[in-house]
Amino acid sequence: MSNVDVQAALVEAFGTRILHSDGTVHKARLRDIVFKDDAERRRLESIIHPSVLRALEQSRRKAQALGAEVFLAEVPLYYEIGATVDADLIIVVAASQAMQIRRLMEIRGLDQDTAHGLLGSQWSIEAKIEKADVVIWNDGDLKAFSDQALTLGKQIRQA
Repeated sequence: MSNVDVQAALVEAFGTRILHSDGTVHKARLRDIVFKDDAERRRLESIIHPSVLRALEQSRRKAQALGAEVFLAEVPLYYEIGATVDADLIIVVAASQAMQIRRLMEIRGLDQDTAHGLLGSQWSIEAKIEKADVVIWNDGDLKAFSDQALTLGKQIRQA
């Protein structure tokens, strides 16, 4: 399903109330709808998740065909929707809930209740960590994260 098809399916499911005046999806309006109602959230997920997973698999196959040594993808929803991951290494980037809330508020401009609601609709960080082969802890600044990622990259290349 293309982005145009996904948007058409979203409008069919939730109506034109989720659109900006320019016809693009108004994420805040859609978020307000789906995080207040589990059935609506599941409806959104049934539209979005298959498309995301198809795009990921297409990217993986393309990288493989091009001879890529490493293919990285950030896809926490794999586990949340009960899918399995065909991967050599599962890396989880984790942060404390306090840091996640802070970043959602600062970077995405969400209010505290919305940020808590968003996190509450996802697996806990502890559940994600249990699935991981490697965890990068990301409560620090960008340099600390970058240093951890570079160290892991070196270890992978040496393996």
